[in-house]
Amino acid sequence: MKSIKDYPLLAVIIREANRIMHNPAYRFLLFGGPMIGIILLFFIFKQGTVKQLPIAVVDQDHSSLSIKIANAIDAATDITITINTPNIFQAQEMLETGKVEAIVLLPKDLEKSVFQGIEAPVPVYINGLNVLKAGLIQRSVLTTLKTISGGIQLKKLMLSGKNKKEAMARIMPIKIQKHILFNPYTNYNYFLNSAMLYVMLYLFVFLSSIYTLGNELKKGSGQNLLLTSNNSVRLAVVGKMIPYTIIFAGFAMFINLLLFVVEGMPINGSYFIIFIVQIISIITYQLMGLIFVGVTMNLRLAMSLGSAYSMMGITFSGLTFPLEAMPWIANTLAYLFPFTWFEKIIISQSLRGAPVSDALPYVCYILLFQLLSLCFLNIYKRYLNDSKYWGKS
Repeated sequence: MKSIKDYPLLAVIIREANRIMHNPAYRFLLFGGPMIGIILLFFIFKQGTVKQLPIAVVDQDHSSLSIKIANAIDAATDITITINTPNIFQAQEMLETGKVEAIVLLPKDLEKSVFQGIEAPVPVYINGLNVLKAGLIQRSVLTTLKTISGGIQLKKLMLSGKNKKEAMARIMPIKIQKHILFNPYTNYNYFLNSAMLYVMLYLFVFLSSIYTLGNELKKGSGQNLLLTSNNSVRLAVVGKMIPYTIIFAGFAMFINLLLFVVEGMPINGSYFIIFIVQIISIITYQLMGLIFVGVTMNLRLAMSLGSAYSMMGITFSGLTFPLEAMPWIANTLAYLFPFTWFEKIIISQSLRGAPVSDALPYVCYILLFQLLSLCFLNIYKRYLNDSKYWGKS
């Protein structure tokens, strides 16, 4: 009867499972860390859209028109009036202390100027420190003011004898038909969590790979690993990675459940492609642990560099700031991160509904990282065999 030693791959898997069971660091990297990160990010962006940003209205006119404008602004979903005061200095103090994000000043004689046909400017002061909040406030306030202004002009033109159609043609000679494609509700949860949740997953995939590969060198257990794998570094690495691949594939399915079922993010393309690419990306980040351990020969340094590398992937994916607007060197650096190509596939297959052929070039780019990582197999084997590489923290 054959023993477990006759199946070196299975022997390595069992060996790695025992290390996971008896080392709390492994269990955190495999279970606690990913679960906490995924759940936390999911609830941070769960609302999907930014609402009720606080603003101040300084009403110095106290007319029916100024009250109408204030009520219309307060009715907008993105913003809410937290203070309505005639004192501009009080509103300015609240803006400077961060209690409000904008001030809308309704000046004295606003209604009188409008009825006399005189231009009546309404100053709006917006805190521009946060570009997202500033843009939303500007859009909401300006849309509200333009709507009210258009309504006033419409009444004046109709009183002058024009019908509603003619009056509307004068007010808006060019009518814009806006169609927001792929994410019509402008839901931040769809495109932020579709990236952030996977960044969190791949961070722990990468760190766990570096840790388990580097820990063999730190503990000086490399020769035992090779002995278990029948002196095959390929079987050693595959056997060590299999338990992690299975666990992280489960987390990938959990993320898919949160995004596509709980939050209702659309899948306009192929879910099969999405899942296959997730598995390929998990294996890619696992194999890339060979590069960082092979280059640094130091577990602590490899872990630190791996953390920085993983988190930089979100920046160079073009999600938070378009790659087209970055300098050429940043565009070049984007090619150094598998996540750049993974994110393109997720967006194209979920929100855009692109054909499968559109994803294939990006899959090939990700696979190139696997080929590069495999070049470090023999280097890693040399480290496992040579005691001068052992014991480095």
